[in-house]
Parts: sequence; C-alpha cells; structure tokens
Amino acid sequence: MKKWIAALLVMLLILPANAYAAGEGTKEIHTVKDLLAVAEDPDGSYILMENLDLTGVEWMPLDFRGTFDGNGKAILNLELTQPGSEKDTSYDGNIKEYDTSFVGFFGTLRKATVKNLKLLNVHSVLSCDVPVFMGGLAGFSQESTVSDCTVVGRLELRAHDRMFGVAGVVGYGTGTVENCTADVTLICTDTDPNTKDEQFMGGINATGFMDVLNCQVKIDGYVSEYGYCHNGGVIGMYMQKPLGVGRQGKVTGNNVTGKITFFEKNPDRRAYCRPIVGETLATWFDYSGNTDTFERDERWQYDQELRPEMCESPAYTDAVTEPVCDDFGYTTHTCASCGYCYTDQYTLPAHKLSDWTVTLEPTTDREGSSTAKCLHCGEEFTRTEEKLPPPPTTLPPETTVAPTQPQAETEEPSALPESLPLILALFGVCILAVVGIVLLNRKPKK
Repeated sequence: MKKWIAALLVMLLILPANAYAAGEGTKEIHTVKDLLAVAEDPDGSYILMENLDLTGVEWMPLDFRGTFDGNGKAILNLELTQPGSEKDTSYDGNIKEYDTSFVGFFGTLRKATVKNLKLLNVHSVLSCDVPVFMGGLAGFSQESTVSDCTVVGRLELRAHDRMFGVAGVVGYGTGTVENCTADVTLICTDTDPNTKDEQFMGGINATGFMDVLNCQVKIDGYVSEYGYCHNGGVIGMYMQKPLGVGRQGKVTGNNVTGKITFFEKNPDRRAYCRPIVGETLATWFDYSGNTDTFERDERWQYDQELRPEMCESPAYTDAVTEPVCDDFGYTTHTCASCGYCYTDQYTLPAHKLSDWTVTLEPTTDREGSSTAKCLHCGEEFTRTEEKLPPPPTTLPPETTVAPTQPQAETEEPSALPESLPLILALFGVCILAVVGIVLLNRKPKK
C-alpha cells in the first residue's frame, strides 16, 4: 500500500511539471482575428502559428504584459496610424518629466517577453502634437525582454512638442534587446521651427536605459530638427538616471551599417550623432565589442526637410518579386531620376505547383487522390478528389409505360327527383276525386 501511495505522489508532482514544460495555457494564433484578440487578454501567453498579412487592418497598438512567441513566423504590412491607449512618463536629459504617448506593434511592454518574431514592411507616417515615441516593435518598454526579433520597414514621425523620437525596435524605456535585426528607414521631422525640443533616433532604441546585445542594424536615418538632436546607430541617448539607477548597463557586440542625415537649426547646437550611442548620460556600463560602417551626414541648409527621396517629384517604376516556397514576395519601387528605391507590399510565401496528376481515380464508393510538385523546390503535395456522384436512376430499356391518362369520372346512379312526394300527393288526390265522382253518380237501389 505504501508503494502505491508513493507512486501516486510522484505522478502528482511530475504531471504538472510536464504540462508546464509543454506550454500549457499558451494560446495559438492562426488568424488575424486571433491576433486582434490578444488585446482582450494582455497578460496571456501566445505563440504565432502562421505568417499573417495585416494589409488593410486598422491596427491599435497592443499594451502587453505577457509572453509573445513569434515562433519564427512573420507579420507583414503592419501600418502604424495611431498611438496606443496607455501613456507613461518619459524623461529628458535634465530629468524633466513628460506625459508621453507610444506607437508600435506593441504600444507598451511591461515586464513582458517577446521573442522569435518578424515584422516585415512596418510602415508609418504619423503626425503627433504631444510627446511621443515610436518603435517598429514597441513604443515603450518597462523591464521587458525582446530577443531574436526582426524589424524591416520605414517609420516617419512628424512632431514638435518637447520630447519625441523614433527607433527601429523600441522607442523608449528599459529592459533588454538581444540578437535582433533592424533594417529600417527612419524619418523624424520637427514641424515647428519656433520651439526648441528634444529629438531622439536609434536603430534599436531611441532613448532610455536598455541593454542592447549582439544586434545587427542597417539604418538610413533623416532628421530635420530645430531643437536638439540625439541620434545613434544603436541608441540615440543612453540615460542612466532615473531609469537605470543602481545597475550596470550593456551595449555590446552590436554591428551597425548605414548613415544618419540630419540638420539641427539651433544656435545652441549640440548635434549628437554617432555610430553606436549618440549621447551618453551613463557613468557605469559595458560598451565593448561594437563595430560599424557608419556615416554621419550633417547638413547646413534648413529650408527643406530631409528625406530619402532626392527628387521633388519622384517617378517610380515597380518590379514585383513573386513569393517562392519559403521566401516572401515584395514590390520594389525605383525612382528613374535619382535612383532611390524602397520595397513594400510583402506577400506570403507560396509554392508554384505543377499540374495535378491523378494517382487514384475516385469512384462512387471512395475518394480519389492527386499529386503535384513544386516547380522550384520539388516538394510533393497531395490532394483528395471527391467521390463521384451516384448515377441517375433509369428504367430498363425494354420496359415501357403508357402515358398516364386522366381517369373518367364514374357516374353515380341518378338520385330520385326531389319532386316525387308532390307527384305522389297529386296522384293520390286524383284517385280520391275519381272515387268521389263515382260514388256521387251511383244510383241508389230500389
């Protein structure tokens, strides 16, 4: 008996552990509808099971506190048109506080985990009249971890109120970004030449105190600023206070290629723009192992916004790259005048199949099957052919049936005339009259 009790206790301990290891409670995301439903349970655990195309979807940035596993899958054509619903405090270099809005696939991440996610063709042209930070993956991070993620896209922020910035991965905050890739065009435009504000741009993080480890950055940045610039290939401004007090920061093992083109029209100019970190306000951090091929391109003409398009009226030609097997398709737009090009309109991977060959003919009793091969990778596919319909019901040829004739109505026996009683009555009266006459004319006997 004691052995059975011991075995039962062991099973009770092991089963929950195995269930947890298998990811019990993790919700699978198969469709865009499933993805939108994440907003209903922002503390949950999720795994992306399919590549999803968000073309035409009006996206509200997610305020998230759970675990999101991209599973190596991609979300295509995300359009960022509005800040998320949650705000938080951001700080400038003088520790001034600003009530700030955030824009990204995630608006805010709070002690969350995001991993193995690809965002391809993230796009935004956003104008904002309040302090705001935009990131391709998240606008804000509070002690969250982002790992093994990819962001490819073009983000444009047009703002003017005190403090704002744009980044490839996370706009503002604390936490860790590790083993991520950003291939981004970033545009940050100050829309008010009469006020001084703080502007931030970074290939990974615009500003905050985030550990950024072993990331690959390709950046093409453009800044038009009438206040103060803080631009870096990895981080715009690395600020230990007040977010990172009491801990050592790390910005290590990162590689940056590209350039940031900018102007800072300000007599009190600072013009921060460096390959890894634009401005450092941290006295205790590891800054080792970073490499770059980076160009700082400062301009001195302020009458025109700086943008990647070098023509006033670009004339684009389009080239469509079709999806192949595991590779996404996309459209490349190239200006015939200046040569500037960009890609967008990503499409989901698809195999190009040969004609289908029947391998089992379907019958009325069973389904059949057909096969086809991908003309590029050779992978074979099978599909089911439906059963044949049953033959129509027919009579034997020798059997003939005469046309159906309408049946003649059977005549019922004639009923007695309704006037019969009257006739009988009249007949009786006549008989009585005759008898009466006879009796009257009869002579008495003598």
